[in-house]
Amino acid sequence: MEAQTRKGFTLIELLIVIALIGFLAMISVIVLNGARLKQRDTKRVSDIQVIRTALEQYWLRNAAYPSVGALTGIGSGSYSTITSNGFEGTVPTGEVFLQKVPVGPKASEVYSYKGDATGYSLQFTTEGTTIYGVPTTYYAHSELVDTDSSNK
Repeated sequence: MEAQTRKGFTLIELLIVIALIGFLAMISVIVLNGARLKQRDTKRVSDIQVIRTALEQYWLRNAAYPSVGALTGIGSGSYSTITSNGFEGTVPTGEVFLQKVPVGPKASEVYSYKGDATGYSLQFTTEGTTIYGVPTTYYAHSELVDTDSSNK
């Protein structure tokens, strides 16, 4: 009698392979979500530094910061450019310090600004731990970044 040769895989073998592929896919999604979160927070921190630099250039030119009474979203409309005249729209009339104020990495996410001649407060919120600390809402000022919303 001839020995039967086995062709193909058994159902158990196929289920094990499918389960392993599913497990590896789940692990990669978890790792990628963590990397995306860090990337968004890195963009936020970088954007805030860029805006702070433009505000310091404004201060050097005018010996004051742009005055905006209430916390206002910046990055669009009449708050899309920082010039020697303060915040302006897309057709600036003053010396340009920041051509396009950056917006947050998520859809419709903007940074908020409040300021007077002596100081400002630039609001942003992190999703993960950054160089500033745990995930929370922070306020950038001319000298530091903290959780205090008052102008400094």
